[in-house]
Amino acid sequence: MAFEETGESTSIFGSIGDSFKGMLTGVVLFPLSLFLIFQVETCEQASAALKGAVPAAQAKPGVASYVTGKLSADLLGGEFVKPGKYISYSQSSEVYAWKETSKENSTTKKKDYDCELDWISSPQNPKNFKDSVCKSKPFYQATVDDKRSVASDAKVKTDEGKTYNINLSKVDLTSAVPSVNPGSGELSKGIAEGDYIYLSQKCASDQTEGCERISVSLVPVPDENMTFVGSVNGNTIGEFTSEEGNKFLNASVGDFQTTMKDIQSDDNTEKWLMRLGCFIAMWVSFNLLAGPLLSLLSFVPLVGELGKTALSIVFGVVAFVITAVTILLVKFWYIWLILGLAAIGYAIYKKKAATA
Repeated sequence: MAFEETGESTSIFGSIGDSFKGMLTGVVLFPLSLFLIFQVETCEQASAALKGAVPAAQAKPGVASYVTGKLSADLLGGEFVKPGKYISYSQSSEVYAWKETSKENSTTKKKDYDCELDWISSPQNPKNFKDSVCKSKPFYQATVDDKRSVASDAKVKTDEGKTYNINLSKVDLTSAVPSVNPGSGELSKGIAEGDYIYLSQKCASDQTEGCERISVSLVPVPDENMTFVGSVNGNTIGEFTSEEGNKFLNASVGDFQTTMKDIQSDDNTEKWLMRLGCFIAMWVSFNLLAGPLLSLLSFVPLVGELGKTALSIVFGVVAFVITAVTILLVKFWYIWLILGLAAIGYAIYKKKAATA
């Protein structure tokens, strides 16, 4: 399909003007990334809040407690899956529909628009596209709604024969309790192909314009014992409210020690992912703040793109250093406080020694 040139960014002045607009985003994004680092490093995690939990028999107010036993619940099904022993069922839909793409023309510095077919969860109406040819493309919408449900009347039966009620919608399962895709024998309708369910054999066999595919995720009830860590009150396992006011009810497969290790592992993974997100946000902010300079470089023949890449790498290194230092400042603030007080004390001592 031929590209259509638009009047956007028609000159060096237009490109620089657009980059000045991006600077405003960068001005907001940089302090926001610092604030997010502070939030990540100071937020209370489940592994810390639930540490020191006691068995249900020793449960008391203000202290986390746990129950280990066999989980059972009412059979759970869904729009595409027969009822079975599942903790949760979720579905989401994608349509093979048209989406608009854009890229900057290296010669004219204008934005060129085109459209292509892709799997999209929320397709946009082509009438809103900028390319005149793409505007005439048909609009395909999802016919299947996104849904999630959990099993009801859940109970945990201990080896001693005691039974506890639990609301599974409140439970945060660790990654050790995996989700699975349904097989053909578990379907009530649709055709399973790979990780997706299709509404027709034609769409299952070939990606065709307008086809719809559904991702269904099931969390089966484990055969092994599970440990639920929260707050036990009578015969009910509920959420534990920490001193900071956060609520926790976590579970995994195995005994208490295994469950706490799983919770700790998931917490560590989540924290590192959030740190990575903060670093990327800071890196992006530097690129936006230097937008006018990067726009100027794009107009320099031969070395312009190389200069942009080199600057972006430098910004990445700076963002990494600032992110790491900020994490250390927040995580080990007391060390910096001690060093600061020591430096002030040493300065006072030297001043007194000089006047003596």
